[in-house]
Amino acid sequence: MLSSLSSKKVLLIFVITLYCLLIGYKLMRLGTHGDGVEYASVARNLSDGVGTFWKPYLDDRIHPVFHEHPPLVFWIQSWAFRIFGDGPYLESFYGFFIGFVILGGMAWFWRRVRLDFQFPAVGYWWPMLLLTILPMFTYFLQTNRIVNTWTVLAIAATYVSYRSTLTARHHILFSLLAGVLIYLGFLAKGPVASFTFAVPVLAWLSLKAKFSKALTATLLALATVILLFLVTAYFFKDSVAFWQGFWQKQIILSLKSERAAGDTHWYLAERWISEMIVPFLLAGVLMWITRLSFRRIHFNRPAVFFLLVALAASLPFMISTRQHARYILHSFPFYILGLAFVTQGIADRIESILTDHDRIRSGIVAASMVFFVVALSSMIYLKDHDAKRRPFYQDFYLQNIKLPPRITISVCPEDIIYRDWLFADIQRFYRSSLTPKMGHPYLIIAKYTNCKVPEGYRKVNQEPTVKYLLYHRAGPDINDPP
Repeated sequence: MLSSLSSKKVLLIFVITLYCLLIGYKLMRLGTHGDGVEYASVARNLSDGVGTFWKPYLDDRIHPVFHEHPPLVFWIQSWAFRIFGDGPYLESFYGFFIGFVILGGMAWFWRRVRLDFQFPAVGYWWPMLLLTILPMFTYFLQTNRIVNTWTVLAIAATYVSYRSTLTARHHILFSLLAGVLIYLGFLAKGPVASFTFAVPVLAWLSLKAKFSKALTATLLALATVILLFLVTAYFFKDSVAFWQGFWQKQIILSLKSERAAGDTHWYLAERWISEMIVPFLLAGVLMWITRLSFRRIHFNRPAVFFLLVALAASLPFMISTRQHARYILHSFPFYILGLAFVTQGIADRIESILTDHDRIRSGIVAASMVFFVVALSSMIYLKDHDAKRRPFYQDFYLQNIKLPPRITISVCPEDIIYRDWLFADIQRFYRSSLTPKMGHPYLIIAKYTNCKVPEGYRKVNQEPTVKYLLYHRAGPDINDPP
């Protein structure tokens, strides 16, 4: 059956199994990045009916209303919790699925542009491969960052905006739909979504689209976004308060470089180079292996278009010194699509080689099978491996500790609540909040500190423990004090 597959399908299978290899071993490990655990806690609370869309809840002490990010991604992920439960691996598998959606969105975009410009039917495996090997791509997917889901919306909004300008039919419909998707982007990541307003103008500049269409598409999308914000504010009063809190806590402080700021405006440029060097090197190696002439490598209009879109999506972040690589993850699919169009001759050459040489096709199929087997085996082998925050998993989760849900737990010393991300792990796995105030029925003390255990408490977890000791106050009353 495999021998009857076309070269394009064989290469697509290779890319999919490579993706599984690069992310598979991480899917059942314990301990993703603390931010990801925090976001999963908000989503899981929403799935439990604790908090609302416009008042997402993290815990009683730090974020009774979570203003740190817009609420849409939490709401989407809350449905994953509703459907699949709150097992410890849900966030990773959610990211694994989102990665497939991102790759599929790129393939869809690639195919549409090639049809519009009557390019040869080079397989969509090529841009998928170039993105899959990007180091930050598979890393962020398994850390449950908001930018993963936001990237899907960024690709969708850009695709529809492109269609609103280039399509011969349904121009107005695509323009209105672009506005809806941009609005959803605001609900997922805030003002970052506004880069999509530039897409019709960029299509006019680089793809020779009609200026009248580009202008109409931009104005209709902008009017749709404004209308949706006004309608939302009218029917959901809490939305106004949420956006005010988000604006003060995130946008203003970030623009002033007063919130977790770095010391340079060039960090993102450095990260871009360190990431994009990987697909550039792969393209160079494949050119050498296939003996492809440099004359087959050239810029075309779609390549320029995607480069301009990527720059519009990433350059504004350099205004502030608060810079993290995840902020521009959504721009990399467009950088990759631009590179894929520049180097499309490589993909065409590889497909031709596989069509003419059955042994090479068989080797690609064999490599794909090995990738899949290794991915599955490594996932099972590393199941419950504590990749981060080992003390929590060794002292609580892996000891199968049971706690009443929705309680408040006393903690000593106070600094481990936030410094150790203990608040996020306790909320994620036990639905409980932490406080430095003593007197609650349960108490967590860090070993090797001067914290004293009050009388009447007995130890719950078993030795050996790495860092945390859990105590429960003896007696029939296990409810938190008012």
